[in-house]
Amino acid sequence: MIDAHIHLDGSDLHPATLEEGDRLGVRLFVGSSICNYEHYPTWEQVRLANDDMVAVTRRYPDRVAGYCYVNPRHGEKALADFRRRIEDQGMIGLKLWVATLCNDPLAFPFIEQAIAYRAPILVHSWRKAVGQLPYESTAGHVADLARRYPEARIIMAHMGGQVESAMNVIAPYPNVSTDTSGTPIGAHEVALAVERLGADRVIFGSDLPGACLASNLGKVLCAGLSPEAVKQITKGNMSRLLEEVAG
Repeated sequence: MIDAHIHLDGSDLHPATLEEGDRLGVRLFVGSSICNYEHYPTWEQVRLANDDMVAVTRRYPDRVAGYCYVNPRHGEKALADFRRRIEDQGMIGLKLWVATLCNDPLAFPFIEQAIAYRAPILVHSWRKAVGQLPYESTAGHVADLARRYPEARIIMAHMGGQVESAMNVIAPYPNVSTDTSGTPIGAHEVALAVERLGADRVIFGSDLPGACLASNLGKVLCAGLSPEAVKQITKGNMSRLLEEVAG
């Protein structure tokens, strides 16, 4: 299986990651380093975070792949670094978190470059009743981005936080998948996403190390899905995206 959404623990994998993967059958982890959860990182912080992620992928080339995290507010130097990470260092996609809304024009050059690489774009998405961050994307922002760039291969993380509404918002855009990570998300939400989007648009992710791999896998296994749908979600969909990446 493939876990399409993990993070580093500091500058390295959490020590239990690969052991848990072996125990549960997760062969590949796809991760990013988001500057130890600094919401608005400096250019230097992002550069060092991506250095850490590259180092981990080189240490475990058969077990870990890396998204390049960017803060779009850093402009051309960040875009040049994104190209270098994909073309020279083997990263496989783009990670957008909470420093800039995903549909802000500042993000467009990064989206367009990811499209050129046919690389997946993992977008943090959450809608909160209280405490929404100023530049924290919601399903509405993701849908707007997907409408502007139908060629983009977008993964909306965390099912948008409010699953009932978020699935309806992204349903019209076949270029948007969603991942299963997020503490409030359970088997019911996974089943709902499959019902509204189809199993080919749902991707397994755990959000390690901030969540338990076993319980996150349990969301999928206990959602009442067919064996074929489980295979799509836990491996097939992400495997297909990774096979299409052109570095």
